[in-house]
Amino acid sequence: MGSTSKSIHAVASKGFNLQTDAYAQTRPSYPKALLNRIQEILPEKASVIDLAAGTGLMTKALVTKGFIVTAVEPVEGMRTKLIEVVPGVPCIEGTSWSIPVDGASQNAIVVAQAFHWFDDIKTLEEMHRVLKPGGYGILAWNLESGDRSEWVAKLRNCYEEYDEGVPQFRKMKWRQVFDTEKAKSLFSLPYKSELFKHDYWVPKQDIWRRVLSKSYIASLDAPQQEALKVKVDAILKQVPTDDQNRVLYPHDSHLIYFEKK
Repeated sequence: MGSTSKSIHAVASKGFNLQTDAYAQTRPSYPKALLNRIQEILPEKASVIDLAAGTGLMTKALVTKGFIVTAVEPVEGMRTKLIEVVPGVPCIEGTSWSIPVDGASQNAIVVAQAFHWFDDIKTLEEMHRVLKPGGYGILAWNLESGDRSEWVAKLRNCYEEYDEGVPQFRKMKWRQVFDTEKAKSLFSLPYKSELFKHDYWVPKQDIWRRVLSKSYIASLDAPQQEALKVKVDAILKQVPTDDQNRVLYPHDSHLIYFEKK
């Protein structure tokens, strides 16, 4: 989903459909401090779109904060899982370029772990259409912290060689759209950015499933996945565990927010 494409990226569509369960079971939620910050930004019981909602990790977190949430997700497998995870929340098919709700109807649009797939002007124009005056676009990402963990750095080096040509948060190309004059006419920029530590314990055996939940790894053929798993297992063999065979998995959680003009 580059700046000119208006269809779901093939890697995202294929990979997320193939590994919906792994995504739901191994991807982390978001730190309390980040969610509290969103709560501070928005009015009480705000109307919020969770755009590209996936399996509902952010959806569920927003509901617990008392927001009135509508999930929008283009991938059928993800929508099916979200309905299981967060029953009772409206979950509708849509994309960042066509959000199926009324104009000026939402206090916020939250995009968790996904904006890099559709970081273009059409997306910002659609977000602007949907938001109420003074509404917020809010972006969030969890990223494994190679800066604070040697084994995580090795792990990332191992699997990130497969993401060439695939949009990713860490490549930071998503920031470019906010430098355009059009973006500056739609939102009060520059955007605000905050960083939160998010370290948590996870069963060691879940680390591979977490790697496999990445769309570009899920899209590999079986021999490639097996070869990668051998490398991952070799790295994990050296990682210390607690008495429940869990490892401490360091993450950095990024929060970006900007207000509609």
